[in-house]
Amino acid sequence: MNTRHFAPCLIDPIPHCAVMGGIFHGFDAMQGAPLSLRMWGIYAGGLWTYHAMICPMEAIHGRRSSLHNVASAGIMGYIGVSRGVMGVPFVNPYVLYGSRFPPGFIGAAVYGLMGGALAQLGGKQP
Repeated sequence: MNTRHFAPCLIDPIPHCAVMGGIFHGFDAMQGAPLSLRMWGIYAGGLWTYHAMICPMEAIHGRRSSLHNVASAGIMGYIGVSRGVMGVPFVNPYVLYGSRFPPGFIGAAVYGLMGGALAQLGGKQP
């Protein structure tokens, strides 16, 4: 296991997360939400947590894989939807809460698939 990978893996995504957190918060503002440093921090911190969850998986396996993104996004999707702080994109709420599956499972599947798809588009192999 390559532990020298952790410091750059945890530090390198900080600027990207800060910028993307601002963009996501800008989308909120365009929809009428007030601008706040707290919401920007939630977006940026959530993105950094997503990247930080991938680091140990890459260190253990010794390579980058889109499956790490699937697992990280799925876990965050499950927790966020189960706690009620995140919605499930692309799924009608009536279908979501009328399903025999818990909303957290559906959230994990949707967010995991989105994380894997974006990783594949970024050039990662399974």
